[in-house]
Amino acid sequence: MQTHIVATKYFVLIFLALFAVTQFPLYWVQYPDIVDFPNHLARLHILIHLSDSEALQQYYTLRQLKIGTNLAMEVLVPLLAKGMSLMLALKVFASLAMLSLTSGAVVLGRVINGKVSYLSLGVLFFAQNAMFQLGLLNYLFGLGLAFWLLAAWIYARNNSRLFHWVAFSAGCILLYLCHLSAFGVYAVCVLSYEVGCAQSKFGLKSRSALKALLLSMTQFIPVVVLHILISVSAGTYTPAPMEHSLLQIIYIWLKYKLILLIISPSICVSGYVMGQAIFGVFLVFALYVGFREGLLKLNASVKWMASALAICIFLLPFAGFGSRFLDVRLIPALGLILWSGLEVGQHRKFKPNVMLGVIAVIVVLMSLNAAREWLLRDAEYRQVRAVLQKIPEGSKVATIILNKPVGPDSISAHAGAYSVIDRSTLLSNMFVWPFQPFWVAYREEYVPLVTRARLDDLATDLPKYENIKEIYNYVLIFGGKDIDRNQYAQNAETVFSSKSLRLIRTNLAQPAKDSW
Repeated sequence: MQTHIVATKYFVLIFLALFAVTQFPLYWVQYPDIVDFPNHLARLHILIHLSDSEALQQYYTLRQLKIGTNLAMEVLVPLLAKGMSLMLALKVFASLAMLSLTSGAVVLGRVINGKVSYLSLGVLFFAQNAMFQLGLLNYLFGLGLAFWLLAAWIYARNNSRLFHWVAFSAGCILLYLCHLSAFGVYAVCVLSYEVGCAQSKFGLKSRSALKALLLSMTQFIPVVVLHILISVSAGTYTPAPMEHSLLQIIYIWLKYKLILLIISPSICVSGYVMGQAIFGVFLVFALYVGFREGLLKLNASVKWMASALAICIFLLPFAGFGSRFLDVRLIPALGLILWSGLEVGQHRKFKPNVMLGVIAVIVVLMSLNAAREWLLRDAEYRQVRAVLQKIPEGSKVATIILNKPVGPDSISAHAGAYSVIDRSTLLSNMFVWPFQPFWVAYREEYVPLVTRARLDDLATDLPKYENIKEIYNYVLIFGGKDIDRNQYAQNAETVFSSKSLRLIRTNLAQPAKDSW
């Protein structure tokens, strides 16, 4: 028993040390290249400072009803910001999200397999996954909590006391408030796990199997009631028009899902092409060799959960319920579920210390790759923010993303959000629409104006510059090459240009407070 406790403590220390390595890039640069990071920072700035800023009050407001999903950041970051800068508070929240995610996968593996091994440290390969790079931080934080709650459910599922139901119902509500997709992953995994247990013990058609399945579903009732009665989480993107026959639509759907299947390992490990190519291929090769040589095997219950998530990925569209990446965001969840179910087979070739060394080296290399990618972009973020600080306070800024390939080292198209923080601007791509659950929203009178520059609706075409320049003071043009940006806004006054964007001043703009 004493030996087991010592081994567990040693494992925890190694895990925390390697986790710290994965977080090194986040604190090494001033501006992490997380796509939604500027928007998150600006939205939280509004949340904290709205009552003190008349300029912000002109464009933004707080919701009266504050119950909905996607709220983990809204609650925790302002609390953290009381003792540190808002930028650092958001970085800490990002670290907490990844700690929740990776540690939750380790605990889930411990409950499923009955033990931990150095193989469990492989969950840290997922610390730089593409959803993290996109900035889906609320989802990743909630997904980590979902893994913790799933591990607790598996461990205590035979307890039928009232307190058991109350505790897990409260856990479901917490997941829902963090992110709807995180709650969905938990619900799918619980139901598929129960189906797998029923199949192995009673058979799916038995009364006992049906009873166990229904009892597991009762914990979801409070969430369903909450969502229907008082939640502000609603709305869907308008489906992009498809002028195809049914067979062509099916072909396009299958082709898209096949591509997702091929790139799934890469999505799990990195958000950059180089990292995806190197570490994604390595991950597939290592797992292939491990199963072929009998070094690895997969827990049976995990097969049920992974299969259910795979079906969800196949059936879900790319966009819906007021969000994008509905199917893609489940891929890291699927990868972590599969990894948590890996067991080391009894094989004489297996050497734990060698596995530990290999995992540690890969984690270090993946972190160095992320740090390299972020350092390449940090200087441009600094330049862009310095330029945006010269915009007159209270200006209206539109962000236009061209339908052109971006450069390999382009910065986030949400970099304009720094103008909200520094100059209290109205920004067209803040993603605080009335149907979204964030506590901050555009004021109703400005929604029609912002909608004219809206780019998150798949059914809308690219706004024309002739229309944009009549209502906005400045236009940020992202995407394509410099010649593409010139063609979009011909004969427009350019006040700043970089490899990722061009800042245009319209006729409505007032002189800047300083020279450009």
